[in-house]
Amino acid sequence: MSFLISFLIGIQMLHLVASSSPFLYPSCNSMVVKAAAEATFDKLNAERTEGYILGLLHIFDAREVLQPQGGSFFYLTMDALETVCHVLTRKPWKECKFRPMHETVYAQCKVIINFDRNSNHWRLNMLQCSMFNPLSSSAISFICPDCPPPGDPSETNFQQTAWETLAKFNAENAHNHYFRLEKVTKASSQWVVGPSYFVEYTIHETSCPKSPPVSNIIQCPLLPVRTAQRGLCKGSVVNNEGKKKKYITVECHFFPRPPPVTDEQTPQSKSGQEEHHDDGERHRDRHEESGHHHHHSGSHHHKHQEQQEPHQPHPTAGIQEIQLKQKKLVGKVTIHPPLSKHSLQEVQEPNPTSGPTLASPEQEAGPHSSMPDVPTMPPFPREFPQSDRCPGEIAVVIPGLELPSRTTG
Repeated sequence: MSFLISFLIGIQMLHLVASSSPFLYPSCNSMVVKAAAEATFDKLNAERTEGYILGLLHIFDAREVLQPQGGSFFYLTMDALETVCHVLTRKPWKECKFRPMHETVYAQCKVIINFDRNSNHWRLNMLQCSMFNPLSSSAISFICPDCPPPGDPSETNFQQTAWETLAKFNAENAHNHYFRLEKVTKASSQWVVGPSYFVEYTIHETSCPKSPPVSNIIQCPLLPVRTAQRGLCKGSVVNNEGKKKKYITVECHFFPRPPPVTDEQTPQSKSGQEEHHDDGERHRDRHEESGHHHHHSGSHHHKHQEQQEPHQPHPTAGIQEIQLKQKKLVGKVTIHPPLSKHSLQEVQEPNPTSGPTLASPEQEAGPHSSMPDVPTMPPFPREFPQSDRCPGEIAVVIPGLELPSRTTG
């Protein structure tokens, strides 16, 4: 009898503990959850000053904690992919295409968002993203034998390719000053009709005029960020060993200068400029799905509208952290080196609970002038419940990319 009473008391205590959970479980496909997820990437991309815009791929998990007077905290775990747009374009992420399979960069993001239904105002209270290349070179070659696998942008061949293509751009564009290489952001290589190298890199206008010519551009001082033209270039060097020729292409998109800080400063540029220079013969398509083809003959000039943010120091080699600019730090983006041990190919069955440890949301939250002080938030849950309401819809299927899945049974 005493055993039965103890058992019943234990059942009641378990029921009380279970019922005390503050979390509700909305559908990952609900309009309010999708709106919260989209607002997250709007904010994230607006705050970053280096790298490429991230786009929402998949809402993996959603929790909600109701607050008095129409408020809610949303705890979201999301999958994202890098797009072809640089963050300094300031384009909406929905207008940017995801990168093709062989250039895929995956991110898992965990966020806490405070939503006031009365004012329809969102505030990002905590964010942490982990980014890495999910597909190994062997996986890319197996799925797409003709696709160039990504390489290390710091390698000499890619640095040399960037400088060589930039020299062509400096020689052929109509600008009065030389441009210097800032950073090689993407790199890949393959054998076409010989060793071929493809790069993306950022450039910065210098104070050196083109007349008289300058032999060593590295010695040219950079113009101040708010007056200099900066941009993103895509270049290639294809060596034709049979014909003993080299074919160089380069295409650069300029970001309009950042808006003035004071009324006395130069007004914001109305438009950027794109210039494309290549020579020789047409050579193979790199399987780009972004619509920007680097390898074709002739030369042309286009107008292109983009925006720019102030220059920030380059991240250090290896893992990089991009801190989000707010009154108080609310999160970070961690970028792992290409083909790192965090690759999904090696994990096989990615466990979403094994992501980065998150700091206390109370420590991460910052004040905002249009919303009251943030009430106490429960810590981010470390496990995911079995739910038929999540995950949500997948925006696009990338061959070879295995997304995290919930365990069943």
